[in-house]
Amino acid sequence: MHVLHDYLENIRRFSPDARRFLWVSALQGTGHGVFQLFFNFYILSLGHQEGFLGLLISLPSMTALFFVLYAGYITDKIGRRSAFFLGGILSGIAQIIMLLLPTPAVLILSGILRGIGMSLFGAATAPFLMENSSPSERTHLFSFNSGISTMSSFIGNFAGGALPAAFAWLLHVDAQSSRAYGWSLAMTTLLSLLALLPILKLRPDKPNAQRKIVSPFAALQEHRGAMVKLLLPSLIISMGAGLLIPFLNLFFRSRYQLGDGTIGMLFGFGSLGMGLAILIAPILAERWGKAMTVVVTQGLSIPFMIVMGFVYNLPLAIISFFMRMALMNLSGPVYQTMVMEESDESTRTTAASLYNMIWNMGRAISPSISGPIQQVYGFDPVFGLTIGSYAISVYMVYRWFVWRRPRATPAT
Repeated sequence: MHVLHDYLENIRRFSPDARRFLWVSALQGTGHGVFQLFFNFYILSLGHQEGFLGLLISLPSMTALFFVLYAGYITDKIGRRSAFFLGGILSGIAQIIMLLLPTPAVLILSGILRGIGMSLFGAATAPFLMENSSPSERTHLFSFNSGISTMSSFIGNFAGGALPAAFAWLLHVDAQSSRAYGWSLAMTTLLSLLALLPILKLRPDKPNAQRKIVSPFAALQEHRGAMVKLLLPSLIISMGAGLLIPFLNLFFRSRYQLGDGTIGMLFGFGSLGMGLAILIAPILAERWGKAMTVVVTQGLSIPFMIVMGFVYNLPLAIISFFMRMALMNLSGPVYQTMVMEESDESTRTTAASLYNMIWNMGRAISPSISGPIQQVYGFDPVFGLTIGSYAISVYMVYRWFVWRRPRATPAT
C-alpha cells in the first residue's frame, strides 16, 4: 500500500501542462493504433510489393534521421508548443495526401512529411516533459506518458479492427480493398487534428533570450563520449526491431491466416498490456536502478521472441507476443529519462534529438532490408537477426552501466 500511495502521490504532482500533454499522447496513440494496423494492408491492397512497402515504412524514419538534429535546433528557436503544433500539422497533411492521391510519388512525399513531423514532435517531447517535472515524479511522468500512448493504441487496435468491414458495408466494396483500408486510415487523420486542441492550450515557452541555445553539432562534439555509450545500445535495438516489429501484422496473417479483426484485437490487447506494464517502470527503477531495470526487462523478452519465431504454435505465439511487447517496451521511458538526466538545459533538446536519431536510424534502414528477406526466405531469418540484436544491446547496457557500478540512487 505504501508503494501505491507514493505512486499516486507522484501522479498528483504532474503540472497542468504535463496533464494537457497526456491528452495529446492519448489522441495520437489511438490514431497510431489504427495506422499501425492497416497501413501495411493498405499499401499492399494498392498492388505494391513488400519491397516498396519496406521502403515506405523506412522513409519517415529515414527522413527523421537526416532532419532530427535540425529539428532540435528549430524546437529551441520556436518553442516546444510551436514545434508540437507544426509537427502535428505536417503529419496530418501527410496522411491526407496519402489517401487522396496514393500514387508512388505521393506516398513517398507523404512519408517524408511524416518524418519531418515526427522529428519536430520527438525533439520537443522529452525536453518538454523534463521541464514540466521535478526529479521526484520525473520517471513517473515519462512512464505515464508512454503508458497512456500505448494503452490508447489498444483502443485504436481494438476498435480499428472492425473499421474495414464497416466501411466495406457502407461503400459496397470488399473488406480487404484499398477503399475500405483507406477510409479506415482516414480516422487517424481526424485524431491527429483533434490532438492539436490540447496543444494550443499549452502555455507559451519562455522567451528564447532566457534559454541558452547551442548548435546541435557543438553539443554533439561536447557530449560525444557519454552519448556513444548511452545511445549505441538503442541503435542496435532499433536495427533489430525495424527488421521485425513493423511486419508483425503480416507475420500473423501469413503464418496463421488470422483475419483483420482478429489481428486488430491481438494488437489491441498487446498495447493494453504493454501500457499497463510501462506504468510499473518507475517502481522497478526505484528498486533496481534505471540501468538494471533495462537489463532485466529487455533480457527477459528474448526467450519469448524465440518462442514466437520458432515454435509454430498459435497460442504460444500469442502469449509470447504479449510478453515480449510488455517486457521490451517497459524500459523505454526509463532509458529516455536517463538520457535527459545526462544533459543540461542548453543541450537537452539536442540529446533528445540524438536519442530519436539513433532510434530512427535503425527504423530507417532495417525495414527496407527486411522486406526483400521476407519475400525470399520468410520470417525465420528476420526473427534470428532481431533476437541477436536484442542480446547484444542487453549485454552492452549491463557492461557499461551495471557491471562494477553501484546501484543508482533514486531521485528525491
